[in-house]
Amino acid sequence: MRSLRRHATTLILVALAAAAAVVLLVLDRGSVSTDEAERRRKNLFEAWRPDEITELTVTMASPGAPQTARLTRGEVNDAGQRPWNVEIDGQRYPADEPTVDQLLGTLEFATAERRVSADAVDAAALGLASPRLTIALAMGPRRERLLLGGGAPTPPGAVYAEVAGRGVFVITKQLAAALDVPPDRLRSRSFVPYLASELAGLTLDGDGGPRRFSRAPWAGGRGAGFRFAEGSPEGSGVRVNAEAMDRVLSTLGRLQADGFLSDEAAQQAAASGGPRVTLTLLPSDPSAKPGVIELGGACPDRPDHVVALRREPTRAAACVHESALDPLTEDASRFVDLALVGAPLDEVAEVKLAVGERGERSLELARAGSEWHLRSPEDRPVPTETGRALVQAILDVRATRLLPTASDPRALGLDPPRATLRVLSTPPESPGEGEPQERIETLEIGAEQAGVVHVRRLEDGAVAEIPAAAAGALLPSEVSLRSMQVFDLPPDRISALRIERPGLVQRLRRTGDGAWRLVEPSGEGLAADAALAEELAELLGGLKAERWVAPDPGQSYGLAAPRLVVEAELSPAPEPDGAAGSAGARSARVELGARAGAGSFARAGQGAAVFVAPPALEAAAGRLLLRRDVFAVAPEDVARVTLTPANGKPVVFEASPGGFTVAGAADQASATAAAAGVRDALADLRAEGAVALGKPEQHHGLTPPRLRIAVDLARPPAAPAAGGAGAPRPPGGSFTIAIGAGDAFRGTNVVYARRDGVNAVYAIAQSRVRPLLDAAGVAAAAAPAGPR
Repeated sequence: MRSLRRHATTLILVALAAAAAVVLLVLDRGSVSTDEAERRRKNLFEAWRPDEITELTVTMASPGAPQTARLTRGEVNDAGQRPWNVEIDGQRYPADEPTVDQLLGTLEFATAERRVSADAVDAAALGLASPRLTIALAMGPRRERLLLGGGAPTPPGAVYAEVAGRGVFVITKQLAAALDVPPDRLRSRSFVPYLASELAGLTLDGDGGPRRFSRAPWAGGRGAGFRFAEGSPEGSGVRVNAEAMDRVLSTLGRLQADGFLSDEAAQQAAASGGPRVTLTLLPSDPSAKPGVIELGGACPDRPDHVVALRREPTRAAACVHESALDPLTEDASRFVDLALVGAPLDEVAEVKLAVGERGERSLELARAGSEWHLRSPEDRPVPTETGRALVQAILDVRATRLLPTASDPRALGLDPPRATLRVLSTPPESPGEGEPQERIETLEIGAEQAGVVHVRRLEDGAVAEIPAAAAGALLPSEVSLRSMQVFDLPPDRISALRIERPGLVQRLRRTGDGAWRLVEPSGEGLAADAALAEELAELLGGLKAERWVAPDPGQSYGLAAPRLVVEAELSPAPEPDGAAGSAGARSARVELGARAGAGSFARAGQGAAVFVAPPALEAAAGRLLLRRDVFAVAPEDVARVTLTPANGKPVVFEASPGGFTVAGAADQASATAAAAGVRDALADLRAEGAVALGKPEQHHGLTPPRLRIAVDLARPPAAPAAGGAGAPRPPGGSFTIAIGAGDAFRGTNVVYARRDGVNAVYAIAQSRVRPLLDAAGVAAAAAPAGPR
């Protein structure tokens, strides 16, 4: 007791000192230190403590009532952030964080051009009695207020500003514009109330029909984890196409209000066109209300926008870009997943195939990092490109249709299945969902029936119908694990090429100097195109399979009667320098059968295993390998060009030291420009390729042509190169080009063309011919005289 009395005085003094410190700290928080004042002496606000800012109010003058936005800072969320909320017209919304951050940053670094003397301050005259903008903020115990008034005389566009307690300043036009943030812009522009990860399902009604989706039990991110909801015509539980659903979810994630509308204005605008689609979002949280958004109707003063009206869980109306409607109005059939396996390639970790009821034949392939390893029927590594090709082939298989789930499995060859394929994948970790879960997709593969195979996806119970040829990818064998290299031959070992397709044989032979000579077909003016022949030789010599399909061609791959056969004669190799079996070979042969996606089923020789050849091989071998520069002529070789359009009068262009001219032209400027265009076009008149041999057909539009070009040469042309590489010109030093109908050729808009002395029809890009067609019209108007 005596000890307690002895220390009582000390304890009381300590408590008083602590209380005084707290009071001093609280009082001092609102003061500005000398260092702080010195650092910020040029700033409008003499103190700035961002962590202490809890409230910001922006009031903007308007013809009606002033517009006010009151921003308050929330509590720390799970992400460690303190989000802002904004209250406008009594309604509370999430704030647009980037806009708030930008405004606070502008206030923090705002500086004045100059201070206005207190004697010269007249609030009314400076526009500060009725300010156009008022910004107030609470920063700990400090309260700051900034007013923007009328314009100042200098610098141009400057504005008067008053900081409460500090005085009146002049600020720049740029600073005033940065502070002039309409209250509506402080409101979050995100319009969708829930994130994709928060959804248990969603429905779409309106354009595109009723579509009902629910979250699926299998693993998968975003669109990969949805199925058709119970009662859907497409089949309850049927898997939804991940790409189609991703387009919907991405659109919702990007749906931004480009301008908010009053409820009345939104109702009037929507009534003009009615909502085109109604979106209902079903949150995973059972206590949360569904989100309901209607889109459609023209937005006032925004021709490329539509009205978005959110009815639940909170009401809001805005203008959004009309592109948001595209993925939300797709027909339900576009959402049906016709892929047999839903996992993407980079997520697949293991593939297991068991053929027969007891797994008489099996194949097991597993990923080891970026590499692949065969576990069964033997244990060995597999080349990366081979493993990827095998798995990608499985993933590429698509059903032509899905059958009703009530279909008889025995009648479809699925009871029992002929094989079972199991694909294990590991989807990436989704935010907030913990460790990623393995996804196991099992396919039961039926027997072939009348050219089709039925496959049951156990993941959703759907039964798919696929062509028998495509089903081969689901039944990989050891041949599927071969090296992808079919031939490994240096192009210069290829001494001759033979390409056969129905109705046409082409033969080319390499000459002693390495050029190519056309052997077949023969005809006036025909010669080999060295670049096209060399391209084919390179593709054939380094041919790689896109994937291996089967050990023998059977009847399903169109190889009994190939569409295209490419053969090459090989010069002897001094020593082995190619793949096994090709170094000492004297020939190479590839047959192309039925289409296999973009490529073709193929085999390298009679009875060989079937592989898928890349589309580039058929593109190179399926064209006429004829020289493409038969129309081009050097401008210095030309004496005269006569353009004769169909149902028009001829126009003559003559060579002169200064370039081509149109004699007697009334409009010399237009004629000179047209003549220059003709000169350049003739030098650039290179064909995309030959399209037919012999006389033109009716659809070529060459009898009569739309434009005839007669070229008179100034001197005899050079003799053709040895081996037939040149295109001979007719006697007399002149030739004629006929331009016919338009069409498309290998993805290019072309016109058909023919040159006398060359027994073939060609395709020339329209862009190369357009200057000549234009010149015929322009020059005809400028020079009414006929040809000389």
